[in-house]
Order: sequence, then C-alpha cells, then structure tokens
Amino acid sequence: MHVTGTDEQDGQPIWLVAEGADLAPGVAAIDRLAVGTRCETWLGWSRSLWCPVVVKLARPDQLTRALRSLGREVAALDQHLHPAWPRLYADHRDGEIPCLVTELIDGPGLDEVADEGRVDVAAAALIAVELFGAVRALHRRGLAHLDVKPENVIVRDGRAILIDFGSARPLGRPQPPGYPVGTAGFAAPELEAGHPIAAGMDVFGVAATVLAALAADPVSATTVSAAAVRAARPQVLTEPGAEELLAALTAMTAPDPAARPDVSAALQSLADLFDPAGRPWPAGLIP
Repeated sequence: MHVTGTDEQDGQPIWLVAEGADLAPGVAAIDRLAVGTRCETWLGWSRSLWCPVVVKLARPDQLTRALRSLGREVAALDQHLHPAWPRLYADHRDGEIPCLVTELIDGPGLDEVADEGRVDVAAAALIAVELFGAVRALHRRGLAHLDVKPENVIVRDGRAILIDFGSARPLGRPQPPGYPVGTAGFAAPELEAGHPIAAGMDVFGVAATVLAALAADPVSATTVSAAAVRAARPQVLTEPGAEELLAALTAMTAPDPAARPDVSAALQSLADLFDPAGRPWPAGLIP
C-alpha cells in the first residue's frame, strides 16, 4: 500500500495498489477511477458489505489538505440525510492513509448524458428539482456544496444524485484569500470573487448545471445562459415549458445574488412546469 508512482497528468505522486490488495480496511482494490488535486478516487470491493464501493484516498503528498477535504465530506454526508446524496459507509481519516468509503452510484454522469444530447425540458426540470432538494437539505446542515456541475451529478435510474462534497463549506464562513472554490462557469460570480459562503451560490450552481445540460455542452463556461441553449439546441424551444424553464434558470443565474430566488422560491418557480399528475411533490405543499 505504501508503493507510490507518478500521475501522468500532473506529475505528482499517486498510490500504486494491485488489484485485490487492501485499499482501505476491509476493502479490496479494483481500479483507480480518478485523480484529483487532493485525493484519488478508487473503485473497491467491500468484504463486509459484499458489494462495490467508492474509496476516496488522500494522495501521498497531500495528506494535510486531503484530511480537510475528507472532513468536509464527512460533515456533509454523516447520517445520510437525503436520497440524492451517496451513503457514507466508513470514515478512516484516522488511518495511516486517510480515506473514506462511500456508496457507488451506478449510472452515467450528467456530463455524459448532456454530451449525448439526451436532456430535454422535462428531464432538465426534474434534475433541477432533485438537485435543489439535495442542496436544500445540505443548507439545513449549515453547509453549501459550492461545486455543483454536470461532472458532479450522477443519473441513476433517471434520478439525479449529487456527489463530491469535498468543497462544502459552512454558510457564512469567509473564504481564505487566494484559494477559490468551485469550477469556472458553474461557480457564482460572488464565489469566484471570494465573498463569504452563501446558499445563493448553490442556486447559481444548480441552475448553471441544468443550463449546461440543456445546451449539450457540459464543460464550457459559455453554456451558462439561455441564449447558449437557444443557439446550441433550438429544437428544445419547441418542447412544452421550454421558455418558462429558461426564464426560471436565467433568474437563478443572475450575476447579482440579491436578484436570485432562494432555494424554496426556485423550487416553487419550477412547480408549474409539471403536469399536476406528474408533479414531483404533492399539490398544495409549499417548499
């Protein structure tokens, strides 16, 4: 487990773990899924649960920073309070190599679904509702996600699951200067400007993510506008509720955070896009 190599992308150390070897306590390594700045993400097999799991492992040269990131994930996911969050199975931050074991969300990323042009107005509205439900529950824990983007949304059985809570920060906390949070194009302007953490930053992130998915260009910052959707996929405009959805998403991505709806108002603005028989929550309930 202590053997290291070098990542081809950033030239920094990574762990070399043979298939079947211990990746974390009680978890056998299957394959490395991704390498991030602070952590590696691995597919593993839990011997106790007898199922595949995800292991987020601190990189060899990033133990201190990775511990902070893993701690933010634990603060968000502990007790698994929402079905659109992955389950946290084990917290091994106190191990020789800090790591977390979480549920494997089996499905394509929203970036893949969007890239294939498979997000229509009805699907986009439902994804928005599900993501707002996920961040709303997180806000009630006093945290904001801050990195909502297509890459961090998995579509499982047609439902959106929000992942990667390593950037989550407490609401109201000042940002440390020189360490911007989030991803360009999906981070609210005030987040990029270093303002204190606020729930409206996630409103922007969710709406920007849905706009990008509608535009079928999940990685370009230029997709964060209704105009980009109209230019990239004019056929979307012929679908019922298209203009209403684009207007709602435009309001949610207003540059001025004071001009954006809060999460409850954002959910309410989406309610009328659904046929009463297919509305995601019972009629008469106000978010």
